[in-house]
Amino acid sequence: MTLAPGSRLGPYEIVAPLGAGGMGEVYRAKDPRLGREVAIKVLPAELASDPDRLRRFEQEAKAVSALNHPHIVTLYEVGQSEHGPYLVLEKIEGQSLRELLCSGALPVKRVLTLGAQVAEGLAKAHAAGIVHRDLKPENIMVTGDGFAKILDFGLAKLVYPELEGSAIGDATTLAERTGTGMIVGTLGYLSPEQAVGKPADFRSDQFALGALLYEMSTGERPFRRETVPESLAAVIREPAEPLRAKNAALPAQLGWIVERCLAKDANDRYASTRDLARDLTDLRDHLSEIGRGAAAAPAEGKPSLVRGKLLWTVAGLVAGAALAAVALELLAGPTVGTAPPSYRPLTSRLGVVTGAKFAPDGKTIYYSAAFGAEPSRVYVTRLESAESQRLDLPPAILRSVSSKGELALTLTEQREPTNAQGTLARVSPLGGTPRALIDDAVDADWAPDGEQLAVVRGRTERRLEFPIGEERDRGVAFPRLSPAGDRIAFARPTTPTTIEIHDLDGRIVLRHEIPFIYGMAWAKGSGELWFTGSESTGGTDRALYALSLDGKRRLLARAPGALNLYDVAPDGRSALVATGSGRIGIVARGPGASFERSLDLFGRTQLAGLSADGRFVLVREEREIGRGAYLLSSDGAQSVRLGSDDALGLSPDGAWALLLRAGGPSRLVLVPTGAGAEREVPLDAALTPVAARWSSDGNRLFVAMNRQGDRAGAFRIYLRDGERPWRAVTPEGTPFFAVSSDGAWVAARDTQGAFALHPVGGGAPRALPEAQGFLGPIHWSRDGRWLVLRQPNQLPAKLFRLELATGRVEPWREFAPADPAGAVFVMDQRFSDDESSYAYSVLRATNELFLVEGLN
Repeated sequence: MTLAPGSRLGPYEIVAPLGAGGMGEVYRAKDPRLGREVAIKVLPAELASDPDRLRRFEQEAKAVSALNHPHIVTLYEVGQSEHGPYLVLEKIEGQSLRELLCSGALPVKRVLTLGAQVAEGLAKAHAAGIVHRDLKPENIMVTGDGFAKILDFGLAKLVYPELEGSAIGDATTLAERTGTGMIVGTLGYLSPEQAVGKPADFRSDQFALGALLYEMSTGERPFRRETVPESLAAVIREPAEPLRAKNAALPAQLGWIVERCLAKDANDRYASTRDLARDLTDLRDHLSEIGRGAAAAPAEGKPSLVRGKLLWTVAGLVAGAALAAVALELLAGPTVGTAPPSYRPLTSRLGVVTGAKFAPDGKTIYYSAAFGAEPSRVYVTRLESAESQRLDLPPAILRSVSSKGELALTLTEQREPTNAQGTLARVSPLGGTPRALIDDAVDADWAPDGEQLAVVRGRTERRLEFPIGEERDRGVAFPRLSPAGDRIAFARPTTPTTIEIHDLDGRIVLRHEIPFIYGMAWAKGSGELWFTGSESTGGTDRALYALSLDGKRRLLARAPGALNLYDVAPDGRSALVATGSGRIGIVARGPGASFERSLDLFGRTQLAGLSADGRFVLVREEREIGRGAYLLSSDGAQSVRLGSDDALGLSPDGAWALLLRAGGPSRLVLVPTGAGAEREVPLDAALTPVAARWSSDGNRLFVAMNRQGDRAGAFRIYLRDGERPWRAVTPEGTPFFAVSSDGAWVAARDTQGAFALHPVGGGAPRALPEAQGFLGPIHWSRDGRWLVLRQPNQLPAKLFRLELATGRVEPWREFAPADPAGAVFVMDQRFSDDESSYAYSVLRATNELFLVEGLN
């Protein structure tokens, strides 16, 4: 079938043919309704003859059409005509990547730029559960201004889903039988799992991108052989020749990225395509430094494990442990009078390290980590060994190891170490049943005698006790007893963060300010307190510092990303650190949707509000590159930036966003999400808002705020009703709260953990004793019958609902992202009025443990 110029396909006027292939014929066409040119792909006739296949195609094509990413060609419409089903696509003016490669290899900066753009597009689709399956140079267009766009996203599966699990031989046979050239993937970019007939997932796309990077860098395909069977065998069994063997001028880091993408085992590739995109972007941005020799190939004498891995992410992490060590060495700050410190990887599995400590002998290391989708477990390793052994203990986070070798653990299934709360227990490393000490522990540290523990307990008040039961302070983190046992250090989450060192009589020995603190440990022998911290407002330039008791601070090492100190070795020259990345993303399920959709923006996207009908989501992006408030449609089709301010809440009708104006004293503004003028909401300068809710009619606005001079985290819920001043309707408590549909009641939890319903019009609160043990109320049903409660941060997130008339509490829903890679916990759940639509934030963190040697 060939459509003649001037003919019509639905409302579209055909202009000229653009090409044809196994996936159908492509035409340039005009859309007279919008006055724009489009590309129309008419799909094969076999698709139209199978109603079930056609139905599945239409359903999945709708999912693809909602991707809405600058590096994915937009799918405008799915249509039907007498000529068969067709797709209406964005028309791209430019060249295919195949055309660019006709002249040979591309300059390395262009390889990285195009590769990063393609990876970003893939990451967006993968987060939505969509895999390309046939990535190749013909399916990537490069615009005249150098912008890469991916074509035919998901089309192989959409058109021929029955090939998804077939072996390559079967696919080839089918191709010969039908004459359409159908194959799930194209030879040369096909992953090993596809080649043997296993299902393709997002890591198969990473393999194809690795092959593209190889070809762009060298002008040659990595697995091209004389015959098809030989090529298939190479894909399945043979490693690609190293990039730098083809071109020694290429950066070693690019070779490591490509090597990882082309790993035969899909588990050895990237756990998240976003990490791959960040690696490529960061390498491109540091290319000039590498050209000056700052990142040369590893010299002789470096550990052999450094090949095949890389840590070039914005936050400092990808799961490849060994290359991370090299990147850290290259970027580490100078130490006085010595060579730069060396980094030895101690973990290699994808996950989050939750704790790590040296045993008294300095050669045995205990650590806890949550690998894959598992809860945090405790492991042991030796410096002379590359293996770790899991201890026969329940899920736990390691907090401290005593001078007698005894472990202090927080027994919990939570995966985020800083805020995880659970039962503090002590146990011998030889095994046995942990002996419980207290139930609400957040952190702990052994005294030098190996008998007493300093603990921080309580989720909100964070009480410091030493010994257990003797309160010394509140609102602290990272309790650390000095090697002599005569001082105790901790961090206080003020602005900026304060490190305080006290003697055991409570007198302040030292106070030191720095914007952010991420971990602390005493260096034995020197009397210094080592810590990881950041001097930037965004917390992105983490470094390892030493702080003496006279207040002098010196830099030990610097590294990109999320560098966390866990312990200092007995010799005072080595340390256990983890480096990784933390991201926050949004997942939403809009009205009528059958699946959840990722709405991530720039990597730290946090939910602020959901409209009553579930159609619109308000988010705040906290990463500097795109910081501000955005209104998104829950189907992913729309993203509107409302300004550089922090988003606090969305009115029920979605018409107004409440924002906290950036810079200067706290100012609240109501910004229209459509046409109109913004309105300032008068606010006492002593109040700091953090979250907002409306009554269902939109007339009453409730904001969780902290008043200057109050304890950190002691939020009250304030009401603004009409033009009247703000007034507090709850006592001090957490920022988690829910409002009844008529705005007459607020449900909140106080700092002691007690829940109550507070009447807005005045009067005594109604206690909810059945709600004890929950983190906070997050939703009140429209009919007023149920209050939804949230448990402490965990994965999957478990929500319960409390029937107000009877006090009965029952499990309600569980939430976990479809992609569990690095997911730590789910938070900020919001629901539409009918509770069929929802949105939530997902915190992801992946890191690896290193022994850093040569520090002084």
